Amino acid sequence: PPNLEISEGVNFERVAGLLAAGHIIARIAGRCEFGARALGNRSILADPSRQQSVKRINEAIKNRDFWMPFAISILNDKASRFIKNPKNISAGFMSMAFDTEPKNYDKILAGTHLYDHTVRPQYVYRETNPEYYDLISAFNSKTGIPALLNTSFNLHGDPIVNTIEDAMTTFVNSGIDYLFVNDYFLIKKNDRNLC
Repeated sequence: PPNLEISEGVNFERVAGLLAAGHIIARIAGRCEFGARALGNRSILADPSRQQSVKRINEAIKNRDFWMPFAISILNDKASRFIKNPKNISAGFMSMAFDTEPKNYDKILAGTHLYDHTVRPQYVYRETNPEYYDLISAFNSKTGIPALLNTSFNLHGDPIVNTIEDAMTTFVNSGIDYLFVNDYFLIKKNDRNLC
């Protein structure tokens, strides 16, 4: 589309740097997940330590009520520093809630419930989604946070995007900063100052 710029050869380190700088990035990769949650392949991603990310996503993209919590995707092998999971439950689908570790709560607060500090995480395993695992690892290398705020890639009231065409329509009609597709970045021309 004429109002978008496309960058090729974008790597996870660049994406992680932009997330660490506070940008909101939508990601579409591979096949769509099946189920109630977006698990990294059709997701809007942000730094989970920035509470202002919640406000931006709610106001510019989701139009959700302020009290509705977001969730996080977290590397399974680093989750115990942030999440209390004494039974070591494999929590791969954002379907179970856990208490958080107080000493590291501030690093994931945007992906938790502000009232009781619980979290509904997606544990990300290299074996099941190696690219998403590597993206979160790159973010961890830059910030010391092995997690990302993750919410479904859609506008309020719309289904989760499926195709690249769906993704581009949602991107153009939202306040998302970047659209990350495989190793391509899409940015709105009037937002060039983001780069």
